[in-house]
Amino acid sequence: MPGIGDDANFLFKKILNVVDKTTGVDVTHYVYDDKVNNKEVMTRTPKTGALDQPPKPPVDTAGTGKTTLSENTMSAAANGTQSMYPENPVESRIYHVAEATSGDPMKYEDKGATIKLGKAPRSLFNNWTLHRYANRTGVPNYDKSDTTGSTYNVPVMKAINGQKGKAAMNPTARNIVDYSKQTGGESFAYNFSDFIQMEHYGQISNDYLITLRRFAYPMSDDLLSPKTKGSKGDMLDASQPDLARAVTWLSPALGNDLKEILKFKTTYEWEEAESQIQEAQSSTKDRGKLGEMIDGAAGGQGGAIEAGLNGFTSVSAAKTKDHGNVDYAKATYPNRVFGPLNIIKTVLARKAGLKFEQEFKLNFHYDLKAYPGTSPKVAFMDTLSNVLALTYNNAPFWGGAVRFSGSGQTGKPFGDTSKLASGDYAGYLGSIADTLAGMGGNFMDQMKKTASNISSGAGINKILGDSSILENIVGGGLMKLMGGPSGGSIINAFLTGDPTGQWHVTIGNPMNPIIVCGNLALQDAGFEFEGPLSYEGFPTKMKVEITLKPGRPRDKTEIESMFNAGRGRMYLQPEWGDLGTMDVDAMLNVDSYGRKTGTGGEGYKSNIQNAPYMSRLSDMSAG
Repeated sequence: MPGIGDDANFLFKKILNVVDKTTGVDVTHYVYDDKVNNKEVMTRTPKTGALDQPPKPPVDTAGTGKTTLSENTMSAAANGTQSMYPENPVESRIYHVAEATSGDPMKYEDKGATIKLGKAPRSLFNNWTLHRYANRTGVPNYDKSDTTGSTYNVPVMKAINGQKGKAAMNPTARNIVDYSKQTGGESFAYNFSDFIQMEHYGQISNDYLITLRRFAYPMSDDLLSPKTKGSKGDMLDASQPDLARAVTWLSPALGNDLKEILKFKTTYEWEEAESQIQEAQSSTKDRGKLGEMIDGAAGGQGGAIEAGLNGFTSVSAAKTKDHGNVDYAKATYPNRVFGPLNIIKTVLARKAGLKFEQEFKLNFHYDLKAYPGTSPKVAFMDTLSNVLALTYNNAPFWGGAVRFSGSGQTGKPFGDTSKLASGDYAGYLGSIADTLAGMGGNFMDQMKKTASNISSGAGINKILGDSSILENIVGGGLMKLMGGPSGGSIINAFLTGDPTGQWHVTIGNPMNPIIVCGNLALQDAGFEFEGPLSYEGFPTKMKVEITLKPGRPRDKTEIESMFNAGRGRMYLQPEWGDLGTMDVDAMLNVDSYGRKTGTGGEGYKSNIQNAPYMSRLSDMSAG
């Protein structure tokens, strides 16, 4: 019986796909050289022990559901009924809002309020973070109870109340309206009138619904339980009813392409830095006002006197002054290249700031429809007014205004300007004379006081104090000489980062949204009317295109929040033990000048066990 030993007599040559004459299907054949019988042999099955035998071809798993990744390779604990996320959650980082109890804003004696998000399972895809997903149907508020692996073992539509979960799976207009009444608050509301005038209502599933709202005040992402941070880090209720809203659907045919609406771009700021030869030279004007006074003293000979005191002859002093800032190398060799030629001299250096770009257009299509006992045109005009309330404002005409600011001069206008304004020119000229006479009398009085103080031997403070003229002349000169008092800089505005946009959009089924996005700024809105005229002589179709963009750029946390029902970040940092007793410099650091600090090096393996090292890596992973 042939065996592996016999296969060793064959040398593998190639694989051929030969068409079976009966079935017409390609059949794989293996071609070998039979070294014993000196002939070529072709078989349908490979000879296991043949020389140069290729490895067994991979099994075609198409359509079988079998892949390399499985619950066994992803998680040792996972099985058919248990989530791949670990059942035992990890405590997330606890933060404190420090308070200054002594009045000194730079000293924080009290840790203040505690911000805690509870426990969450570790991420499957990032070793440094915890993963907390909060976009769950039927949960009106952000639940801070512990999240376990079993939480992720059920569909997100499965709510505490099973009926709400069933409603989320079937997002009809009635289910959405009922859900908003049962679960939503002031900010999350729907009515049947939102759908009644829409041209494509009933043609596209409400899983593709888009809802645009406008609020009286800036609105964050979360509509079910909108919160804002207080001065002490505590969360305050920020609920408010919307002023107007409109719905449409995701569909390229309607101009609402999903890939365009959900698209965003993040950017780091970099600039190119180039190494160069730094040229430095002394300045002839670096001696200050006092040095200039010395140079100009004694009829301009003060500088010469000082040079003599410093040991310079007149010739050497003149030569130094005339040639002090001359670069002889450049003057002699103007085309000379300083430094090496074959070099790499540019690097990219991070600049301050992150950029987030997200701008999209939404298209709303309205159709004039008939209603029992109601004029269709009247209802259509009601719809138009609602869309205008969503996209535009009322405004009075404003003719402008005049604002005056001081010139910084201490002198007053000459004469009585009220007489000039009334047309009393003779009286105005007379008032000028009175003003000059008064100034002259005051001038003479102050000069008399000054002469009296000097003759009596009074001190400089008495002499200046009794004469505002001399005080301004001498005091002003001293301030120019020595530098005047520095006033506080006026800061135009402190930016808090709070929302500034009054528009909010929900993409997808409102009970299970794809994203929620607040703090939007409406850029423009375009209105178009078309279609045949109705019985009442008005166009039957209206299209509105609205352009929106964020009120400010988002960071990584806020991008996560859009996909997390507006309830904060999904990635949390775990606690890494008592950081106060560990070496906070355990990790090797490299500063902007290339200096390396920290233990690093051979201590790397031990640093893996160091809490601050792990904590800082976690922070870096979180951005």
